[in-house]
Formats: sequence, C-alpha cells, structure tokens
Amino acid sequence: MAACLRLLLVVAVSISLRRISATVTVEDACQHTKYPAYCVNALSARPESKAAADLPALAELSLALAAESGAATVSFVRNLGKMPGGLPPECLEECVAKFQEAVAELRRSKAALEERGDAAGAKAWATAARVDGDTCMDDCNKVEGGASPDIADRIQELGKLCSIALALTNASSRNSAA
Repeated sequence: MAACLRLLLVVAVSISLRRISATVTVEDACQHTKYPAYCVNALSARPESKAAADLPALAELSLALAAESGAATVSFVRNLGKMPGGLPPECLEECVAKFQEAVAELRRSKAALEERGDAAGAKAWATAARVDGDTCMDDCNKVEGGASPDIADRIQELGKLCSIALALTNASSRNSAA
C-alpha cells in the first residue's frame, strides 16, 4: 500500500512539474519568433493571451490573429475598388480571392492544432496562407495602374503574423516531443 502511495505521489509531482515547465509567458514565447517585439504587441493586445499559458495555445491565438488580419485585408482591398483611381477590377478580384483563400487556410491551420494537435498540418496551411498573401499583388503588377502601395503594409502584416504562428507552432511541437 505504501508503495502505491509513493508511486501516486511521484506521478502527481511529475505531472505538476510538467505543467509548471509548460507554462510560458507571451514574452518568452515570442523569443522563438523572427519578430519578437511585434509578436509581443500583437498577442498581448488580446485578452486571451493572459489565459494562454503554453506554446500550443499561443500558436492557436497567433493563427486566429493572422486569420483576422487576412479578413480585414479582404475588406480593405474591396474598398480600394470603390476609390477613384483604385485598383483595376481584374487585379482587385485576384487579390481578394487570394486573401480569402489565406483566411480559409489559416482557419484550417488553427483547426489542425486545436482538434488534432497536427503541427505538421498546421504549418502547411499557415505556409500556404503566407504564400497567398505574398502573391496577392502579382497580377496587379502586370496591369497598368495596378500596383498599390496601400496594400503592401497589409501583406507585410499577414506575413509577419504567419511567420509568428509558424515559429510558435514549431516551438510547441519541439517542446511536446521533449
């Protein structure tokens, strides 16, 4: 009986220590990224970051932020078409479609982490979203009057958020394998 109690105590202590070591601050988590200051600002601005005490939760939050950024960019690009001298329609449609696909991919990425703990799938979807955002203006550059410096910041923001999500997903999968 005493051996069982000791074993139970060792298991309980081991589980408690794992929980303590798995706890991470936003600042610590963001050190895994290429943009630590941007990461801290973006994640800390969200109330959910206070409850997200581990890398997988912060990776999921960063994917949600990237998806929100992409959705906001869809609206922004659509509004560019309403402005005088805005983007040509063929350019606008292509850019909107690419950002819509990026948002869908980011949602798939988040679901892969949340539902299945599928870090590889999450990274693949986030990478695809980043490529879609990066290539949004490709067709616009071929159309006279199609290049839009206004959207460059939005594309850069999505790229940074995808990079952060990828880095946090990588870090969380490395830590869970350890």
